[in-house]
Amino acid sequence: MAKWLRQIVFGDVDAMFASAATVADPSLAGKPVAVGGPPPRGIIAAASYAVRAYGVHSAMPTAHALKLCPSLILVPPDRPLYQRLHEQMRLVTDRFFPATEWSSIDEFYADATDLQLLHPNPAALGRTVKEAIFKATGLRCTVAVATSKVVAKVAADAHKPDGLAVIEPGTEAAFLAPRPVKALPGIGPKTADSLEQIGVRTIGDLLEPRFEQPLRRIWGKRLPIVHALAKGMDDDPVVPDRERKSTGHETTFDHDTNDPAVLEKTLRGFLAELTHELRLEGLAAGSFTVKLKDSTHRLTTKQHHFSKPLNDDPMMWRDIRAALQSLLVPRTKYRLAGVTLGDLVPATAGLFDQRRSKALAAMDAIIEKHGAKSIGLGGLGGLGGIREE
Repeated sequence: MAKWLRQIVFGDVDAMFASAATVADPSLAGKPVAVGGPPPRGIIAAASYAVRAYGVHSAMPTAHALKLCPSLILVPPDRPLYQRLHEQMRLVTDRFFPATEWSSIDEFYADATDLQLLHPNPAALGRTVKEAIFKATGLRCTVAVATSKVVAKVAADAHKPDGLAVIEPGTEAAFLAPRPVKALPGIGPKTADSLEQIGVRTIGDLLEPRFEQPLRRIWGKRLPIVHALAKGMDDDPVVPDRERKSTGHETTFDHDTNDPAVLEKTLRGFLAELTHELRLEGLAAGSFTVKLKDSTHRLTTKQHHFSKPLNDDPMMWRDIRAALQSLLVPRTKYRLAGVTLGDLVPATAGLFDQRRSKALAAMDAIIEKHGAKSIGLGGLGGLGGIREE
């Protein structure tokens, strides 16, 4: 087989939280299992493939799920179990690959470019990794191999569950072209709706000359980047996990804004994503930095330490919101906004009361399987929605 210039492996555990329940209790195998809270106010966090056949899905009220599937077996979220299985999977990927990047608790990218002499057949490599993860954890995993992270991710999504896909070099654009445009990473529901309105339904449509002008109105100067992704051209590297002292998100707006509500919503959404990541990694933040850049490119920041390390966004938002408000200058428009959480330390047991810890675990389970949609705790309601950058 010809050597690939770049070979990226993407792995995605199938319905991890529901599958983990079966690992803990093998008698549940093949049964309509869902993870979530009980009615009347409970929500489904994850649904097994057996229960999805009844129309049950993540973020559905448990009461409605029970009407669709009266035989549904409901199990509560079990964060320690998920973390233990995740650590077992990491041992597998660390054994196989020189560089692995875990994008969430149940998804990873790995760079296999330098392994091609040892594993000349990418399909055989993918199959071996799948089998090793199953042997170590009892979890089934869909694996895709491609020349880029974006193509590998789309290929895995298209071959779930328990799938294996290899997208050969030179076939990326042809593979992507017929896929729904929302399958392209980075295109969320809001952008997908805008694209649908102008007639763009597939990834291939993004490359049609007749759509260039309306697409330019949506993405502006970023359109060439979208075109490259639609062709499968993506040189985003696999960044190995390392100990982090800080984590943050920032964005440059399409149009400069002086609307405090827009700036608050942006930072609040980023905070929801960042604290979700911290909880999955068992970390808490001791400080934060708010960052603004105005239309003249003047940068201002505000740093503050929390009274104790936190990873619960409603408890952190008051301080962060106050810092943002202190930076705002009347009649000044801003082109960039961001927030960084720093001084990361291991989260201690008993950081929150038991009831709130269970609520956070349930919320994280929903986010893991359904994305960072309108879900939150305390006074924040829907936290920021989906980030489309």
